Amino acid sequence: MTERNEFGQGVFDAVRSLLDRANRTPFLFIGSGISRRYMGTEDWEGLLAWVCEQVGPPMKPLYVYREMARNELPDSRVPYPLMARLMSADFLQALGDPSMAEWAERHREDFEQRGISPFKVFLCDHLRRFSPCMLMDEFAALQGASNHVAGVITTNYDDLVDRLFPSYQRYARQEDLLFSQITGVGEIFKIHGSADDPDSLIITDRDYRKFEERKAYLTAKIMTIFGEYPIIFLGYSLNDPDVLGIISAIADCAGETRAKELASRFVFVEYARDPAERRIDPRHGVVVAGGGQIEMTAIHTADFKPIYDAIASTRQLYTPRLLGQLGRQVYSLIYSGTSTETVVSKDLEHMDQLPPDAKIVIGLDARNFGRRITGDDIYRDVLFHDQSLDVNLVVGAYLDDMLRSQDVPMFHYLSRYDGPLGERTREKLAEKTSLEDYLSQTERKARTRLRPRLPSTDVKGLVAKFGKDAYKHVTLLRQEEISVPELEALIRPVAKRMFEKDGRLDPPIRKDIRMLDFLRDGVPYRSRPDLKTKN
Repeated sequence: MTERNEFGQGVFDAVRSLLDRANRTPFLFIGSGISRRYMGTEDWEGLLAWVCEQVGPPMKPLYVYREMARNELPDSRVPYPLMARLMSADFLQALGDPSMAEWAERHREDFEQRGISPFKVFLCDHLRRFSPCMLMDEFAALQGASNHVAGVITTNYDDLVDRLFPSYQRYARQEDLLFSQITGVGEIFKIHGSADDPDSLIITDRDYRKFEERKAYLTAKIMTIFGEYPIIFLGYSLNDPDVLGIISAIADCAGETRAKELASRFVFVEYARDPAERRIDPRHGVVVAGGGQIEMTAIHTADFKPIYDAIASTRQLYTPRLLGQLGRQVYSLIYSGTSTETVVSKDLEHMDQLPPDAKIVIGLDARNFGRRITGDDIYRDVLFHDQSLDVNLVVGAYLDDMLRSQDVPMFHYLSRYDGPLGERTREKLAEKTSLEDYLSQTERKARTRLRPRLPSTDVKGLVAKFGKDAYKHVTLLRQEEISVPELEALIRPVAKRMFEKDGRLDPPIRKDIRMLDFLRDGVPYRSRPDLKTKN
């Protein structure tokens, strides 16, 4: 066995031993280092620097914002939140530059109607372009361990965690935590917001002040998780203020004896490039508020795979996803006090992972089937009709809120719904009168340029010209040129592969499904004589 293999085995044994002692699957606390490791995203400073370089004047160089912030907050910390606020003000001026005109026009609705910060939208546009592309063998090991992870807490904005745990319930806003049924199993807490919801981002000093004012419930929830599960920190520095702040809060609330007991279940993983720095420290001391010290296991390594292998090797009868689902179902059944129905949820397709002789009775609240409906559920149901989503639930409880932050197919449900519509749904209905309304300015220009090169202006012509990428060019066709059966036949296998690969669809296939939804159900729905008087 080589020296590296011996060290890797030592890492595996250290993590597995700790998990065995805790007798529970771990929670992962994931920082920006993990996204940089597998997707090449920037850290906080790198992200702000990218904006300065990408936009140019009137944005200033990053060092100018740093000095301006330090003049306002003269202490030893690099005041990134204040820098972000200063930058966002200059970014507004930059939108008047011709080089930003097309981007600003594309997102005008976000700014004018939804009131979202252009600076945040720009950051999120950038972050959504990243996908896993580095250290893929190691990344595959992390994916293989995902069914042995109780849940995730992350300060990252990007979608890496969403890709790793596509079936976990996700919370990215404080109001989601306040008004949702939290179980602590099979859940993701994106405590600083998510790139697919720009308004949720916590990035400026003003965002942080609001976050601090309302974080009591979140802090209590994190404290509960830290008290019940082993915690593995990935992608953070041992000096990270977010981590040190949470550990100090635990020590302050739990008391010295209890804090030491909790910390004995913590594993802090820090990247060590230099082989001389690689080591396993089972008693790494961390100084907490008040001057006390607690000890945890610290692993300094360049290879994270033994850690993921140790997580994957733990015995797990039921996946966290299933446990979380059942927990929400039981909660709904108990607290609704009204449901007498026995329902088998379509979302429990992994029940075959249970022992063959298991006898299971599931009580389910018929109101929401135990979890929130997501945009991916909508896309999948519209294309494959396999999610058994209740039309009244989708339109009555979810559609209006979804349409405030993202575009989703809607006519499949509207055409089967006979109740009142929400304000945002009515606005979208007024906007989508033809297939042309689904095209951006860029797509209209591309149509003018590329249509003459098609062998025929239909779906078959797209396939002949672009092959497996034909689905990315459906916007080249006009409404009357698209056959619904041919479009379905084109996009179904593409979407199926994407769902099977990582549970997510890329933007072109999402637009294709929205266009299919309009052609198949929207056109007949809009021709209904009662449409104008109904709402």
